[in-house]
Amino acid sequence: MRIALITLGCPKNLVDAEVMLGLLDEAGHTLVDDPRGADLAVVNTCSFISSAVEESKTVVEECVALKRDGLLGGVLVAGCLPQRYGDDTFDVLPGVDGVVGCSAFDRIVEAAEALAAARRIAIVEEPVRVYDHLTPRVLATPSHLAYVKISEGCDNRCHYCTIPSIRGTLRSRDADSIVEEARALLDVGVRELNLIAQDTTAYGTDIASHSLLPSLIARLSGLGVPWIRLLYTHPARVTDELLSTMATEAGIVPYLDVPIQHVSDGLLAAMGRGIDGAGIRSLLERARGGVPGLTVRSSVMVGFPGEGEEEFEELLSFVEEGHIDHLGVFEFSPEPGTPAAGMRPEVPREVASARAKLLVETMEELAAARGRRLLGTSATVLVDVAGEEARGRTAGQAWEMDGHVTIEGPPAALLNPGEFAEVTFTGASGFDLVARALPGAQGT
Repeated sequence: MRIALITLGCPKNLVDAEVMLGLLDEAGHTLVDDPRGADLAVVNTCSFISSAVEESKTVVEECVALKRDGLLGGVLVAGCLPQRYGDDTFDVLPGVDGVVGCSAFDRIVEAAEALAAARRIAIVEEPVRVYDHLTPRVLATPSHLAYVKISEGCDNRCHYCTIPSIRGTLRSRDADSIVEEARALLDVGVRELNLIAQDTTAYGTDIASHSLLPSLIARLSGLGVPWIRLLYTHPARVTDELLSTMATEAGIVPYLDVPIQHVSDGLLAAMGRGIDGAGIRSLLERARGGVPGLTVRSSVMVGFPGEGEEEFEELLSFVEEGHIDHLGVFEFSPEPGTPAAGMRPEVPREVASARAKLLVETMEELAAARGRRLLGTSATVLVDVAGEEARGRTAGQAWEMDGHVTIEGPPAALLNPGEFAEVTFTGASGFDLVARALPGAQGT
């Protein structure tokens, strides 16, 4: 069959999509980019929060419309949304032909071939699986970078979060399997590995203690991977040992993605985060002191029940103080089945939106000031896009998250994706930077 796969949501969902693509390819199906004219469209959905559910519904409905117009054979809904809604997905999304939960990504071929035989199918199981290095994958990222999911599921039980009910309990991958996958990716030209999980800092806490995160990244460092980036850490689990490992092991970029959600003690307790505001401040102080040149990415939530003006002003002041370099801002969404859904007092939606807007504007001002400070300085960038105006990223910029560097000047035309180049910053615009490749510099 000609199969188009559309994936939504986070990098963790993207890895699931890559595995499904690999399995479909291995089974002999043809992978296409456009659902128009395809025999089947697979929509790998996200349902973490209400806005993600609405986006998933919109994309699925667009595919159903193509099918209704005779431009598409069938529609299969995969991933988090059917895992959350089960057979009710057929009622939520009329017109779909089959559903496969994220618990059953390895049965995608079975599901696709059932639809080819005109059999409606629903496969939603208990979330117990996790892929390994032997599972086929087709990378959907540029060929020089890849995500490696080191575990699946989560045991944290934050009071606003649906992930444990969708993805299940923590299931860490075998360290040897992760190392073998990393070695294989390095062999095919991957220069940057991004380690991901629902909580990377929980890695190994469900298996033997010798397989905790610091020892894992030390082993990955030994492979000679140029850049290893650590995403989705939990502030209550970032240890001094982890920070020391980041600072001393080769290839571990000085970049920490640590969603703090808030700094108000009362709200952090209500969220079930297992850390207070003083703990967050102490962590960031230790991290910046222990990892030279560290870039910190974080996310915060506004509008959580009980967030008054005092609590928001505390968060805003924290951000204004410059503790965070890149920030994602989310408005609280009362997800059914979570403890936070019934918490009071509620924050009016318009108030939460105004607070989110103010935080985003504050971060834009901070980013502009940081960009001005970089003018005239030099850095190493990893080239993502070739051409007369090549694009790349510094170690402090995660792919598709933190902006990019536009590389100008004659040497830029000689650069290829996956190469490293030395540049001098000449301009800044928002979260993006402009730089000139150093004269005579060749990518490495």
